Amino acid sequence: MKYIGLLFMALLFSACGGDNDFLSIDEYLEQTGIETEVTASGLHYIINESGDAEKPELSSNINITYDGYFLGGESFDGGNDVTFPLQNLILGWQEGIRLIGRGGDITLFIPSQFAYGQRGQGPIPPNTDIGFDITLHDFE
Repeated sequence: MKYIGLLFMALLFSACGGDNDFLSIDEYLEQTGIETEVTASGLHYIINESGDAEKPELSSNINITYDGYFLGGESFDGGNDVTFPLQNLILGWQEGIRLIGRGGDITLFIPSQFAYGQRGQGPIPPNTDIGFDITLHDFE
């Protein structure tokens, strides 16, 4: 039984292509020529549309549409018109989403330590930088 689990993990790792398929933020930006703003913490972002002047607070419930993707790779998650408590989300979202108002649209390039860090999550391997395109519809 132990060997079946190890075999499954090996197949899963090989199906993902290993860590070489996932670019760091610096590698991705260099390859694509994309220029970003960077917060003091190291979050890279592009505000595509700033939205209204009022911005959500950490205690806000946010309604968004989003697409999450590996840098240089495929999408791993997305949602349309979904609501979350901002304080329950990854640190990269907590910082980045508060940069825009209602109707705002932002692209976030999130260092792994502000995403899922050393533990990873679902299809996201440990220590993987990730990207999100997020539209903030509303918050309260």
